[in-house]
Amino acid sequence: MALVFDNVTKMYDSKIALLDVSFEVNEGEIVSLLGPNGSGKTTAMRIAVGLLRPTRGDVYLYGHSITRDPINAKKYIGFVPESPILYDNLTGMEYLELILDLWGYDIKDKMDEIMRLSSILDLEQDLNTLTSTYSAGMKRKVLIIGALIHDPKVIVLDEVTANLDPKAIVSIKRLLDGLKNLNRAILISTHILEIAEEISDRTIILRSGEIVWEGETRKFREEAQQEKRLEEIFFELTGGPAIASILEYLREKERHDLR
Repeated sequence: MALVFDNVTKMYDSKIALLDVSFEVNEGEIVSLLGPNGSGKTTAMRIAVGLLRPTRGDVYLYGHSITRDPINAKKYIGFVPESPILYDNLTGMEYLELILDLWGYDIKDKMDEIMRLSSILDLEQDLNTLTSTYSAGMKRKVLIIGALIHDPKVIVLDEVTANLDPKAIVSIKRLLDGLKNLNRAILISTHILEIAEEISDRTIILRSGEIVWEGETRKFREEAQQEKRLEEIFFELTGGPAIASILEYLREKERHDLR
């Protein structure tokens, strides 16, 4: 397995953020961590990439422990946090050059890939502008490019659609589908069921730090209608009119592509 959570528990003093969480993400699949705000999704994402240390348990990336062998484990990771943090005095291109330098790449060898990704995300006209002038959505797009340009085998995106407009969400879905087909293991988080349904193959639902459901994403809606224990969380995770319009835009673009 590419990414394995092995009985991960995280506590802050006496507060439980995650409790005995175990799951895996295989090559060639997209898995959603789905749950309402405060369910433990971001804590799990940060533990997955080594930004937080679990109280108990461990995470493994291609067999390397994130706690005991972090240098080798992190070589596999491309991570996009929920909140974009960039250097205001750098342009988007300079930020990407910094990221590549940290990974040991020369930007000249990656320029074609940068331009291809920036074109997909509709950012190519802004790469030579200071990131201090970027919107939250533009900052997130730069972070996504920065997470992908070193060719990670495991891609982790916290709140995958945060700060992105409908057009960018369509682009992200296409990008993730393409990466999945290249055998990448992809873990995303979202608090909206419809987004998980559109993007992921499997879903793990967290509530109060515990896994309450796991399975093929398309099956949750049906099971939630049949099991009383899932009914309440189903309504917590269902998006409103804004999500409906985004999904209609996404599906219309897909129908257009099939013509």
